[in-house]
Amino acid sequence: MSQTTDTLFLDPHNRLDTSMRTFLRSLHDKTVALYSSSILELLVQVETAATASQLTTAVNRVQKRLWKLPASEQAAFRNTLLVIMSTHTLQNKQSALRIEAASWLRLFVQAGFVTTPQDVFVTLITAATRIAPVNATAIKELQAYLKMIFDCFWPFRHPYPAYSWQAFPANDVFYPLASLIATADERTQDMLISIFGELPTLNDGEIAACVLPVALQWANHADPEQRRRITNILARLDNASAQETLLRLLSDSDPDVRESAKSASDFLRRA
Repeated sequence: MSQTTDTLFLDPHNRLDTSMRTFLRSLHDKTVALYSSSILELLVQVETAATASQLTTAVNRVQKRLWKLPASEQAAFRNTLLVIMSTHTLQNKQSALRIEAASWLRLFVQAGFVTTPQDVFVTLITAATRIAPVNATAIKELQAYLKMIFDCFWPFRHPYPAYSWQAFPANDVFYPLASLIATADERTQDMLISIFGELPTLNDGEIAACVLPVALQWANHADPEQRRRITNILARLDNASAQETLLRLLSDSDPDVRESAKSASDFLRRA
């Protein structure tokens, strides 16, 4: 009996397994191709969405399809989705749709789906600085972007960071926001202070020149909450006036201000 015939009769299970594996691989490839085609069609719907509601519906459908693909197959589609969301955020004519697209960018960062989170920070900061705060609607949109920028810091924090500190955006990404702080209304200024309080240092000239005068004003404010919150900023400014002011706040009449100043001073010593 030939070797071929021997193999046929002596090893039928291996031949069956091989045939089944080939069939399953072919079925998997066809399924991936089918889902890929479906996702591409849905991405077109995301790109052509005319309202915030249509955008949300299309993105949710894309997300649902993506979860059914292997992780290796998802990356390219997610990158395309990020580009479309960034384009909507920066170029769409409708405020509601711009804000909705930006909120998806924030969500993708928080979920750890973004390879380079700095790119999303740049998009959101660009969107914020393009807003002329001439009326209540414009100010509301500006503040929406600032809130999203602040929220994008969360995935860098313990105990469950999605990104390492090596992926933290560079200080120069935030330069455009510094120029807003002096003329901003109280709530917008408060949001900007919160954002700059997340940066490791504020010694870049483009930031310090704008932030320092406001920080000194807050440190002398009658409201102890403002004095308390500004200690974090003062500690990050390598400036004599800032350090003298922080030292003075260690003896503030309000116990919460004193405690905050002490914590900020400890941060300064560790740095």
